[in-house]
Amino acid sequence: MHDNNNSAIWEPGEIIWEPGEIVYQAGDIPKEAYLILEGYVNIETKDGLKLNRIGMGEIFGETSILLDLPRTVTAKVCTQKLVAKKIPKSYFTNLSKTNVILNALIRKTQIRLMDSNKQSNELANEVSALLDQLDSKTPPKKNLLEERIKKLRTNINKIQNSTET
Repeated sequence: MHDNNNSAIWEPGEIIWEPGEIVYQAGDIPKEAYLILEGYVNIETKDGLKLNRIGMGEIFGETSILLDLPRTVTAKVCTQKLVAKKIPKSYFTNLSKTNVILNALIRKTQIRLMDSNKQSNELANEVSALLDQLDSKTPPKKNLLEERIKKLRTNINKIQNSTET
């Protein structure tokens, strides 16, 4: 990682990460967000489920700052270098103080995003466990498969019902 200390309106520094580098991990305490100038970053759950690929002109790392929480995802550089500008936490703090309505809209959107990420990860883990049972060398017991499928259906129904209200 290289910090070139460039400046802009919010005085961020420019940082360069090499392919495969971790920008931050789930559980880290956020200090800044990043505006991508070049390259791509994958956003992954702590279990490694790829949620999104973010590129030039997009911001990542803002959710934890806006909600004042530890990072809930891991950001990992894709196959080419990543160049980004740091956006300090203070920029978001000032923004939230000056525009209460915008802050409320952004917070609600970020909460929905975190919820969606959590649901995606849970469903992916359930599907993975089901596939592991099907792929095992010993045939899975019918009742175990039925239980796993029932659990998956229950989780899907919970998601569907929670989005209807």
